[in-house]
Amino acid sequence: MPINLPGFGTGHDDFAQQGGLAWNRIISPSLLNIATVTMSRLAMSHFTQSAYTNDIVSQLGILGIGFGGPGAWGAPWFNVQGYSGMGDTYAATPMRAWDTTIEARDSLNWQRGRHSLKFGGSFRSYIWPMWGFFQNRGYYQFTRGYTTRTGTNDGTGSALASFLMGLPAVQQRQAGIPQMQLRAWATDGFVQDSFQLTRTTTIEMGLRYEYARPLHDISYTNTNLTFQSGTPQIFIGGQNGYPDGLMYSNKHNFAPRFGISHNFANAGIVLHGAYGIFFTPVDLNTWCNQRHNVPFVFPETQQFDNFNPPASLLSAAQAQTSLNFNPAVLGTTTVSFTAFDPHAPAQYVQQWSTSVEKSLDRETTLEVGYLGTRGIHLQRADLINNAPPGPGPIGPRRPLKILEFVNNSVLAPGVTVSPTPPASCPVGAICTPVSTINLLANSAQSWYDAGYINMRRRYAHGLSLLANYTFAKSLSNAPDFRSPMFESSIPQNDSNLAAEKGLACDIRHRFALSAVYNIPGYGDSGLARALSHNWALSTVYQIQTGFPLTISVFGDTANAGTVLGENPIRANLAGRPIFGPGTQTAAEWFNPKAFAAPPAFTFGNVGRNTVIGPGMQTLDLALAREFSLVERMRFQFRAEFFNALNKVNLGTPDRFVNTPQFGTITEAATPGRQIQLSARFSF
Repeated sequence: MPINLPGFGTGHDDFAQQGGLAWNRIISPSLLNIATVTMSRLAMSHFTQSAYTNDIVSQLGILGIGFGGPGAWGAPWFNVQGYSGMGDTYAATPMRAWDTTIEARDSLNWQRGRHSLKFGGSFRSYIWPMWGFFQNRGYYQFTRGYTTRTGTNDGTGSALASFLMGLPAVQQRQAGIPQMQLRAWATDGFVQDSFQLTRTTTIEMGLRYEYARPLHDISYTNTNLTFQSGTPQIFIGGQNGYPDGLMYSNKHNFAPRFGISHNFANAGIVLHGAYGIFFTPVDLNTWCNQRHNVPFVFPETQQFDNFNPPASLLSAAQAQTSLNFNPAVLGTTTVSFTAFDPHAPAQYVQQWSTSVEKSLDRETTLEVGYLGTRGIHLQRADLINNAPPGPGPIGPRRPLKILEFVNNSVLAPGVTVSPTPPASCPVGAICTPVSTINLLANSAQSWYDAGYINMRRRYAHGLSLLANYTFAKSLSNAPDFRSPMFESSIPQNDSNLAAEKGLACDIRHRFALSAVYNIPGYGDSGLARALSHNWALSTVYQIQTGFPLTISVFGDTANAGTVLGENPIRANLAGRPIFGPGTQTAAEWFNPKAFAAPPAFTFGNVGRNTVIGPGMQTLDLALAREFSLVERMRFQFRAEFFNALNKVNLGTPDRFVNTPQFGTITEAATPGRQIQLSARFSF
């Protein structure tokens, strides 16, 4: 069941536009003003191969999925343990967006004595209309749990059998049509001074201020959670005193920067040191999540006992209706909910560095340095309504059974509300049954420390060169939930977030070399000159150690409701060496017997990102020759060789301990040798 079966293609129709104006004005010999206005626009349209042509959901006869009309037609997504997924992608397809950013920027440069001053600021306007779906055609995950011999995590069972019987462990959908008309603006200002303290010492000082107005929707209302009463409640943006952008602005984002350099002129040595604070803007996709919430969109996740299917699921499977969903009704449909902290602190990074630079000769310098970075208040995903591990249905064990709307909430016209509210709903309140709650909280941290050696050779005698070696370590206490490496984007156990600290996108060793060499010609005239002159050879060589990965379990073997398509449960250590004779090959990158699936209803004890995957080595070459035809007319021929050595760089090994492919590598990380010939005429 490969992901690339014919018929499940995805079309992308993207179009980008950019434009700008600049005005440089010399006010006086020591005063220069630079003003710019720019506009960028990206129009994106993503759609399935079946859009407007093939209504697969109707052909399959599955009820309660397939929202969005003909433009959203396609197949559901089926995820079967041990096999590649099958169906049309469930993430942001179909999707249409028209992202427009308009920016005005101005800076004033003033040279005054030993001070080189710079003042400036900018204003940006964001216009972001979007129409996009997640799981509108349904998402179904099948595991081996229902077909095990003992009804526990005993290693038996067949996920394919569960699929053929129509017994999903998890099924998801989003009922409704999510549309947005988002707007936002941001501004910043700065002052900077480069002060020549002495002939050999320069001090850099600066202060920057940033403010960003949270995204808000000018046409639709969105929802978020407030925690003011101690129990999460749903609020509608712009109602009851809550912000229309669903979060409160951070108004104290001051970022100082400082640097110093000292030149020991007689020794050819320069010392550098710097420190700065840099704020990280909130990912605009954060607000997209909020449009996929009740009461406008119903993101429904049905998670059953992962080892013993309920009688209702068995009877539905016998009637071939187990993949159906009931109509979405507020107060009846059990939904998942995505939220972020409305009082979230601003994300920022502290960075400091120091280095020693030595001149080896007139063209060559050697630099040895250190770079440190600390990320503070970074965004992380936390499932705050997971059930404790245990047997039986998941829903009754969740901490929260319902979410209540704050008092005096006004729903938009057309929202269907059940006349019979949930049993635990207060009288007169609007409530919804809830399953998973994914809270984005600015509570994560990251650490990066690196030592490096740089060698630079300015162009001389036909050769320029840049070489770098970096020895680094990167840690974080939460995965990057937007683009995790080879791990889940959510924690294994939200009651023990300390266990999430581990390697991040760590590359321990990395060496890179780039060089350009103008090949000397032979002869000053005749055929020899015509054939041998004006050739240039350039190269980029890179070699690095591998990325870390987390050994995990496919499926929710803890039966805690933590799957959500992420598989965050980790494996157990089995007390055997991870690497040994015969490992670090495509057939067995690590010793699979070093790990075991944890017993049913427990979490694993393997740490996050504790196994290092294959490294990578590439060499790219380019050979070019330029011909001067007549004055101001040139012709260039260029031959480029990517991965010139045809090096096989192995991909990431299968990291799920309970799949047959565990520990094996079935694909390459980089393509084979590619040769490209090109020509350019300039005049």
